[in-house]
Amino acid sequence: MMKALVAALAFVAVSPAWAQSYARMVVIVPKPGQAEAFEKGYERHLQWHKGVQDPWTWYGWTFVLGNRINRFMDGTFGHAAADFDAAVQPAADAADNNVNVVPYADFVSHGIYQRMDAMSAGEPLPDASPFLSLTTYHIRPGQEAAFEQAVARARGTARQTWYRLQAGGEAPAYVLMRAVASFGAAATLGTPYTLSGLVDRVDNELLRYRPNLSYRP
Repeated sequence: MMKALVAALAFVAVSPAWAQSYARMVVIVPKPGQAEAFEKGYERHLQWHKGVQDPWTWYGWTFVLGNRINRFMDGTFGHAAADFDAAVQPAADAADNNVNVVPYADFVSHGIYQRMDAMSAGEPLPDASPFLSLTTYHIRPGQEAAFEQAVARARGTARQTWYRLQAGGEAPAYVLMRAVASFGAAATLGTPYTLSGLVDRVDNELLRYRPNLSYRP
């Protein structure tokens, strides 16, 4: 039994999928009447990333359910915190953004998140599933540890990934990601972990994956 436990702990320690991980998520709103121009400009910007051989993956989604409908979110995941000080050509990236994206859209939020593996189950998300369920939990201040422990106890084995907001938004907040195969399947998801006394508000949203607005090196 002890040998099996040691082996399991060793696997967790070396498995890159479960190493400490940080993410950046950005929400962008196309200007009125500029949705098509924004998408074309964003596609050009992704070509810039491809041209400079950016090693980071950038996922892109459009909100299709929830209060942020028709907005766009991109994100890059699976980083060490220090990675954010070593992005590829940040000045040139910003300059290309200013030419191809900024004229057609507004950047409305930008957050840094930490993946919470003790709260999660299965392979880390996001991935290229057709839809992504995004459930944001706004926690009562001072209840973060109790919330994390409650979710870890109740999580089960269904695939899910949790992120905790570290900087760039209203905290304390946690984001639950679940892969969704179809628009109709979202109707059966519901809202897990209501946890009375710990949670002030929960926002449920559904995002559609946009392959043409994503970059995978």
